[in-house]
Amino acid sequence: MKKHVAFTVGASLASVLCVSAANAQTVVTTSSPSRETVGGPNSALLGSGLFAFGIPYVASVIVAAESDHAGDKNLYVPVVGPWMDFAQRGDCGGLLQPSCDRETGYKVLLAADGILQGIGAIEIVGALLMPETHTVMTVATEPRIKLGPSRVGRSGYGLSAVGTF
Repeated sequence: MKKHVAFTVGASLASVLCVSAANAQTVVTTSSPSRETVGGPNSALLGSGLFAFGIPYVASVIVAAESDHAGDKNLYVPVVGPWMDFAQRGDCGGLLQPSCDRETGYKVLLAADGILQGIGAIEIVGALLMPETHTVMTVATEPRIKLGPSRVGRSGYGLSAVGTF
């Protein structure tokens, strides 16, 4: 359980701290100028949310599968499972009960697990509610030629052509 939480806390905090807003602009060349806005889920927030939610949840499922404690079976439930397990932790320090140090450690880990899963779920929902937009601008590429007088050599004049092809 301690390895589960240490790994979960470290990975989730790293993903939450590494979130950055992503803005993209694409320039496409066509024959007529126009502007188009394309949207979709916020990819940075979605990726961070999947990571922040996924790592603690996978660790919770592993603990739920391997643990003998009845309350740990609630860890199969995403986001609220750690809190249900937290509420079902029994008393400690009695004659046939686990030590309070161990149970307190488990409760701290369960709370961290629940918080990180909740943050990840909120990020996933936020990615869908706050989509990122890409502005696609089209630029005209029709051939243009300009003709005009120009100097040729030291003393001559001629005609020059400048343009885009």
